[in-house]
Amino acid sequence: MKKSIKRKNEMEKAQRAVACECIAVSQAASDPFGYYARMRHRVRRFILHVGPTNSGKTHDALQSLMDAGDGVYLAPLRLLALETGERLRAQGLRCDIITGEERSIEFGATFSSRTVEMFDTERSYRCVVIDEAQMISDPRRGGAWTRAILAADAPQIHICMADEALALVTRLIAMCGDDIEIVRHRRATGLSVEPEPLDGDPMPDDALIAFDRTDVLELAASIEARGIPTAVIYGALPWPARRAEAKRFATGEAEVLIATDAIGMGLNLPIRRVVFTATTKYDGKASRSLTTAEIKQIAGRAGRRGMYQQGFVTSTCRANDWLRHRLEEQVRPLTAARLAFPQELGMETAVPLTLLLKVWAKTPMSYDMLRRIDLTGPITIATMLEGVGAGSGTRFPSDRQTLLGMAFLPVDPQRDLDEVMALYQGLKRKTHPLLPGGGAWAHDYDTGEPRSLIRLERLLRTLGIRFAFARKLNIMDRAMEERFAATRMRLEHDVIVKVTGSKAALLERRLADEDEWNVRDEHGVWRF
Repeated sequence: MKKSIKRKNEMEKAQRAVACECIAVSQAASDPFGYYARMRHRVRRFILHVGPTNSGKTHDALQSLMDAGDGVYLAPLRLLALETGERLRAQGLRCDIITGEERSIEFGATFSSRTVEMFDTERSYRCVVIDEAQMISDPRRGGAWTRAILAADAPQIHICMADEALALVTRLIAMCGDDIEIVRHRRATGLSVEPEPLDGDPMPDDALIAFDRTDVLELAASIEARGIPTAVIYGALPWPARRAEAKRFATGEAEVLIATDAIGMGLNLPIRRVVFTATTKYDGKASRSLTTAEIKQIAGRAGRRGMYQQGFVTSTCRANDWLRHRLEEQVRPLTAARLAFPQELGMETAVPLTLLLKVWAKTPMSYDMLRRIDLTGPITIATMLEGVGAGSGTRFPSDRQTLLGMAFLPVDPQRDLDEVMALYQGLKRKTHPLLPGGGAWAHDYDTGEPRSLIRLERLLRTLGIRFAFARKLNIMDRAMEERFAATRMRLEHDVIVKVTGSKAALLERRLADEDEWNVRDEHGVWRF
């Protein structure tokens, strides 16, 4: 027994040494600036749009993109990629829309609206717009912004960001030897915190902010019971339903908006006053106070440009003084950008993928401005799949490429492991049970039985995971993609029907699905 343990320890030590050597000789891991330089073929001109929420940064950058006649918009969120793609199409421009969960391709498109993770670094553009670049420091996703800035091959690149990201982004660009122009944006309307908290009914054009989907619907039902029509927006709400609710609010059909912090990015709404109903949120790990940056992002939605001379902020939780202090406070400058794991390094088969990921995550960086992304999710998935033989062979589906692709699926490692395991096991069958044509797919998506709102949202989320899985592993054909699109459209229509109706009816249904509603869907995984 002792000899067996000793041999195992010696083997792990040897593999760790090999992993360290692989990382040391990988240019992508050791010298990202030199590695991404080979993807660029010109000196680039960066225009940095710096300013607060509601200051016209993205508007001006998108105008430059349209003027260029060719280019790509890179969004922080799936919903924002969809919104911007539709906005470009509404201008008569042919625009592809590509996210991790769907693709809408137009013949002869010269524009593309994508989530930042879906950026194609293999082609050149006339213009690139990178939005919400302050997310470059996000532990899980920041590497996608770093990659876009270092790899984008275009003569003109616009980056929209909050002020705290300016110094860091400027340093990154300087390391690439490119030109920089800084454009400062100011709010066209003032923003002030009211002296007293809200005590009574909300006013028309108010947006009440809660930080949990359950709280949003309960608050909406309570306000509707007083004869005030409401609209709701939260993270799990699919884009068509979110757009429908935004339209109801914009036209006055709904007088008050109830939303989570999902309104912080995208959708310019006619909000006169933002009302915080809480100052804490659950971030996936614990309940914590809102950060200064989060408060500024949300509060900044008040006082829409061109509609109001002034935006207002208040609370229902006696936090006005605290909010005023936070809005006056400067956000600390970001100090480090995140670096994504290089996929080609993951193809090194001399070392188990799990060990390679762990060693890479702990290897010191040569640049003080860079930090490695958090690989907790990919390590968890790789460990689980390697336990059933994934990555141990040379033929599909036991090959390393399949394991690597699945390790980086956009899933929540705390909640989606059963789905990921089922997706992998299904690869061993002639017809994958979880994909169109499979038995489990038919059970989940092809029945005509009535479904609750929470069930519809869960099905849409799972649909996105399965779409990403099929695309990443190159098992998606045209017929399958069309089936995914039709199913998504049908489910989203059902969500619109439910969410634009009585919110009290949704709460009544919630009681029958209490176990499902107790899961905090809002904070599981970014949708990209």
